[in-house]
Amino acid sequence: MTASQDTFWITRNPVGRARDALRSRRQGDDAPRPPGPRGRPFVGVLPELKADPFAYLRHLGGVYGDVFRLPLPLYDVVIVNNPEHVRHIMKHRNGEYSLVGPVSWAKYVLGASMQLLEGADFRQRRKLLSPMMGRGQLAKVATPIADEFANRLAKWARFADTGEPIDLQHEINGVVIPAFMRAMFTKQPSDDVLERLDIDIRTLMASASSPLFLGPPPRLLPGDGNPVQAWLRMRRWVMQQIEERLTESTSYDDLLQALLDARYEDGTPISRRDAITEAIMLIGGGYETVVAALAWTLAFLPQNPEAQQRLYDEIDALEAATPSYDDLDRLQWAKACFDEGQRLQGLLLQPRFAMIDDTIAGYRIRRGNLIGIPIYNLQRDPRWWGPDADRYEPMRFYDKEIAAARPNLAYLPFGAGPHRCFGAAMGYLEAQFLLAQIFQRFRIQLPPGWTPQHDSAVVWPVKGGVPAVLTKVPARAK
Repeated sequence: MTASQDTFWITRNPVGRARDALRSRRQGDDAPRPPGPRGRPFVGVLPELKADPFAYLRHLGGVYGDVFRLPLPLYDVVIVNNPEHVRHIMKHRNGEYSLVGPVSWAKYVLGASMQLLEGADFRQRRKLLSPMMGRGQLAKVATPIADEFANRLAKWARFADTGEPIDLQHEINGVVIPAFMRAMFTKQPSDDVLERLDIDIRTLMASASSPLFLGPPPRLLPGDGNPVQAWLRMRRWVMQQIEERLTESTSYDDLLQALLDARYEDGTPISRRDAITEAIMLIGGGYETVVAALAWTLAFLPQNPEAQQRLYDEIDALEAATPSYDDLDRLQWAKACFDEGQRLQGLLLQPRFAMIDDTIAGYRIRRGNLIGIPIYNLQRDPRWWGPDADRYEPMRFYDKEIAAARPNLAYLPFGAGPHRCFGAAMGYLEAQFLLAQIFQRFRIQLPPGWTPQHDSAVVWPVKGGVPAVLTKVPARAK
């Protein structure tokens, strides 16, 4: 595209244009740019993307194929929409396609967590902390999680008694947060503190999606919604928990103790600053994504009555006993139901920053390009999931032959490669336990004809929540 062909060419991806102009072409770099819509001056395709980001990306994939450009204000995002191309990106182990990219300096300001590390530093930290999410540690925290679920779910009886409509997503949040915090810190924060932490975590997670311009910009004035204030509050609170723990002579079986007890090969512990940041990241990933995925699961489950009845039957086999860590293997259908809920939930894009010049599918990738892996598209693509890809069917995960027949990286609820979610096993534990304990006590009725929708501004929860009415399970059915 030249100025004579397009008066506003300089307004389209000025960052990329400047980068290409300043960087001399390497020998043999004749690969074309990925195809894609031209977009409007200054705003690119942002209006179309904001209107319905999930449908729009599926449309562009149908038009331009598995690799295409998404023009946004200031820069383009390169969308990679095929499991083999995803594998090409995820296989790199030394930060060639980085999770943090140009903000890697943040580790020097905020403290280095695994999300802010790459290469050898990342592998060393992951090895250090891997026991936190190993079988031994999860077996220790399983009992307090199950107990806290039971305590919180007992309060749902009032909804069943009155027939009061509830937002199931909101109520699940109020169950999972205290359970995870008990697993993390043993000592349970007050409900007021939990509410404050929840607001701050949501603020930080929402600010992470700001590069796509989908939600409102981060708040700059003081008050709720300001990510700097949210981070500082979280940091002060976590630092206080660590300081109190270090002054105690008691050792606990929680995740914080595992974090503080971790030692590198030379015997040194993780630094205080890094421990604070790791704990904050664990809190953020330990419940928010699980809450959203459970909400989608429970929103979709009634669409398949046979799958729902099979879940009831599996849970009835526990004979009303509170599930334990050893029961996870008996709750494989519950796990499949959760996996299918996560598949249909699907995040809009998982970002990676290209730190090398590369080619994918014959198209050039410039160092500094933002790469977007469209999880929603991959997880609903009929090529991998069949003509009924939009239908809720847990058998896709329960049947090993069906699962083995599709590409591994067509399903990415916890990411892949070195940065695959550290707490995936914890997420499954929480989901299987909570599905079991909810349906040991209640049945869920959704409004006739209601279907869950995505929110274009905050793309992981169900838009507007999950409206539901609870009824109690008769005593004879327990």
